[in-house]
Amino acid sequence: MPSPGKRGKYLAFVAHEIKIPLATALWSCDLLKRMGPTDRAGERAEKMIDVSLRALRRMRRLIDDYFTIERLLEHGYELKRERVSLRELVEPVLRTLEEKDGIATEGWQLELGDAVTLGDAEMLRRAVRASLEHMARSSQKPHLTISVHADGRNPALHIRAEVPPQPMVPPEPEERPSGDPAGAVLGFALAARILASHEGRLEEREGGLLLVLPPSDAG
Repeated sequence: MPSPGKRGKYLAFVAHEIKIPLATALWSCDLLKRMGPTDRAGERAEKMIDVSLRALRRMRRLIDDYFTIERLLEHGYELKRERVSLRELVEPVLRTLEEKDGIATEGWQLELGDAVTLGDAEMLRRAVRASLEHMARSSQKPHLTISVHADGRNPALHIRAEVPPQPMVPPEPEERPSGDPAGAVLGFALAARILASHEGRLEEREGGLLLVLPPSDAG
C-alpha cells in the first residue's frame, strides 16, 4: 500500500490536473452565455459545447480514478467473486475504447481462447481498459495484440503493441508531464491497484504488459 505521503501526492496531482479542464469548461460556458440566441445555434457554439464536455469528462475521470484507488486502498469495495471469461473482460472494453475514448480498435488481434478468471468483472474491466488505453496512446503504431498466457495456475492477458511504448511501464503520475487530454494519468496506477486487490499484478514481460489474474478456482 502506498504511504500516506504517496497518497497525498496523488491528491495534490489530481488537484493540479483539474485546474486546466476546469478553466477550459468555465471559459467555454462563459463564452456561450455571452453569445446571442442565433450564435448559440451555430457551429461555433457546437464547438464550445464539445470543448466543455471533453473538459468535464476529463475532470470526472480524474476524480473517479482517484477515489477508486482510495477505496481500494481502504478496502472500501466489497469485491465480487464471479467466474468470468477473459473474452468477457476484453471485448466490451474494445467497444468502450471506440465509443468513449476515441481509440480505433479495428484490426487489433485477439487470441483469447476459453480462459476463465475469478473476480469482480466490472473492476477487472477497468483494469483492462486502462492498460489497453495506455498501450494504444503511448505507442507510435497502436495496433495491439491481446493474447492469453498462463502464469502458473493464473491466467494472464499479454498486451503487445506493434511498436512498444518506451518506457513500457509509465512513471508515477506526479512524475509525468501535465495535461493528458484524456484524463487517464491515473489509469495505470488504478489498473495495478485493481489487480493487486485480486492478488494479481501488472508487469512488463516479453515486450508487452502482462496482467496476471486470479485462477478460476481460487480459494
